[in-house]
Amino acid sequence: MKSVMNAAVEQQTLWDQVFTESEAYFGEGPSLFAEKALALFREKGVRSVLEPGCGQGRDTFLFAEDGIRVTALDYSRAAVDDIKDRACSCELTPYIDPRCFDVRRCMPFEDSSFDACYSHMLLCMELTFCEISCLISEMHRVLKPGGLAVYSVRSIFDRHYRAGEHLGEDLFQIGQFAVHFFSEEKIRGLASGFRIHSIERMEEGALPRDLYCIVMEKTSNRFGPTFASIGARHTPLGKNRASAPSACPGAT
Repeated sequence: MKSVMNAAVEQQTLWDQVFTESEAYFGEGPSLFAEKALALFREKGVRSVLEPGCGQGRDTFLFAEDGIRVTALDYSRAAVDDIKDRACSCELTPYIDPRCFDVRRCMPFEDSSFDACYSHMLLCMELTFCEISCLISEMHRVLKPGGLAVYSVRSIFDRHYRAGEHLGEDLFQIGQFAVHFFSEEKIRGLASGFRIHSIERMEEGALPRDLYCIVMEKTSNRFGPTFASIGARHTPLGKNRASAPSACPGAT
């Protein structure tokens, strides 16, 4: 039985291959979600952004070109190396700090380091609910008081929800890729320590993908699991996890 942790390693290899074979897998220009986020960042005076799951950087460069310092994380070495080269050629190195990083680990940043966290469709990759909750806890930790968490995920209204092979929870193998689908209830259950400003649906891409787009503000201490509380190498759930317990320490 394939574990989620092993599957995630396979996904990492797959993304390296995808990003190596295509210079703009998700498109040449920035996403519509990033353009909406940039308008919000300008309004709120955001000058530093942490972007987990930056991919090939199409949104990273949009923010950097506006003078925002972006720390861009992705576990595809191919994508990170490409962003470094492009940032240098565009003279945006002072504004873009790309790093190869696995978001299933504690982030190497001090508390209250960033004005905002931005993530476009990272949380709907092959991550368990527990791992997603821990990742949001890390985002909460590194945000300054009043900082913004802006992220998007595939919704349960997406045409591919419940298609493909069921991996457990709301995870499904769609072709080569694994997708974690979200309900509004799940989004609200992950928001401890934040005030939700908006949860909106948006379609993107040729499929199209049906997305939830979320804007939250850090307001208080978060009561949720952390990677420290579950262990850095916690035992992954089995591939078919429909009957497996979904709770983890501190999860709601």
